Amino acid sequence: MTSDIQLSQVEADVDLTRRTFLTGVAGAAGLSGCALKEQTPAPTAGKTITIGYVSPQTGGLAVFGESNEYVLGAVRKALAGGLKIGGTGYEVKIVTKDSQSNAARAAQVASELIQNDHADLILATSTPDTTNPVSDQCEAAGVPCVATICPWEIWTAAGATKNYSFLHFIGTEQEVGVFAKLWQQVPGGAHAVAGLWPNDTDGDLYRKFVTAKTGELGWKLADSGPYEDGTQDYSAILSKFEGTDILQATPIPPDWVTFWRQAKQSKYTPKLACVAKAMLFSSVADGLGDLAQNLVAGVWWAPGFPYRSSLDGTTAKAFADGYRAGTGRQWTPPMGFNHALFEIAVAALKSAADPKDRAAVRASLTALKGEAISGKYDFTQGPSKNVSLAPDLAGQWRKDKDGKYDLTIVDNSLDPAIPLQGELELL
Repeated sequence: MTSDIQLSQVEADVDLTRRTFLTGVAGAAGLSGCALKEQTPAPTAGKTITIGYVSPQTGGLAVFGESNEYVLGAVRKALAGGLKIGGTGYEVKIVTKDSQSNAARAAQVASELIQNDHADLILATSTPDTTNPVSDQCEAAGVPCVATICPWEIWTAAGATKNYSFLHFIGTEQEVGVFAKLWQQVPGGAHAVAGLWPNDTDGDLYRKFVTAKTGELGWKLADSGPYEDGTQDYSAILSKFEGTDILQATPIPPDWVTFWRQAKQSKYTPKLACVAKAMLFSSVADGLGDLAQNLVAGVWWAPGFPYRSSLDGTTAKAFADGYRAGTGRQWTPPMGFNHALFEIAVAALKSAADPKDRAAVRASLTALKGEAISGKYDFTQGPSKNVSLAPDLAGQWRKDKDGKYDLTIVDNSLDPAIPLQGELELL
């Protein structure tokens, strides 16, 4: 059993500020007043290509950027010799900015990259609190932007029309579909699904798509109701879940720790628990100890992916192993997609008629397709304009040979090129 000390530790390890962890768009929605007036972009001068990179390096979302130093080090090394495009050599300068896990700050630093650093292209990552305000600023200024780690449904629903900004990531409906395939492997006929959904945009989206999926299957659904982040007593919700054998949850990490401990204490043990958002990081699983065994999480990227960097040929496994060797920490899902941002950026710059012409880079992105360390990307056939939909997989947290928790891929239906690593196991 996990001790109180372990549980306290995981709460410290994943002390993601409840207010700022929300992957909703409330903060971004209020930025219309600070958006730049739309203008026609002009080519930037010189033989240096400036790429801006905005991510949460501090604040409640900093866990998403914990591998930034390693990722940026690999990218800078690969681009140390610059780029030769159309017979002209260009130095590549990467300017990083910290969104501080705050939407208003993200908009501010994006404006700085545009106005002060004259960025030719801006990259944004890790939840709508960063991606959406950065995209909005780039739209207004006519600066190409590529974002990731934000469900496409949230990204497209907020802010300005997407002409200069692009997104490469998964979708919530897609992830629910993957989880539903696992639900149907639970023995028995019709099942009852419990939905643990907070009062935020992620919770609303999961409620929408899970409700539709359970209805399609003809199954019962027990809805937690839109509880508030920071809830400490889940007894009323757990009473609603009596008789359910599948749990679908979308909490932030501290709330999941509290809920799952109380669930165990109250003897609520579903046969399968699929946990989006809260179980993305190995630090949460390691801290939970035995309570983490066989919890299901989405897998956007993992060392088992059979893809390599288009910048230097590094495989996904070598990339993850290098991080662990250099930091002593387990790989994180954002690593692959954050590296892929730079691969997409370089591919767009190389295929542009003029890499210093923002309009030309934007035109290049609209027709761009290729392969990065995260897998294939294609901006020509997305579910929405300027969206490249990445395949989502499912994994279960299990201990590795070193006694640390790692995700074992148990569903690869959306990308069979990625090998399965095990079969689904019930709790």
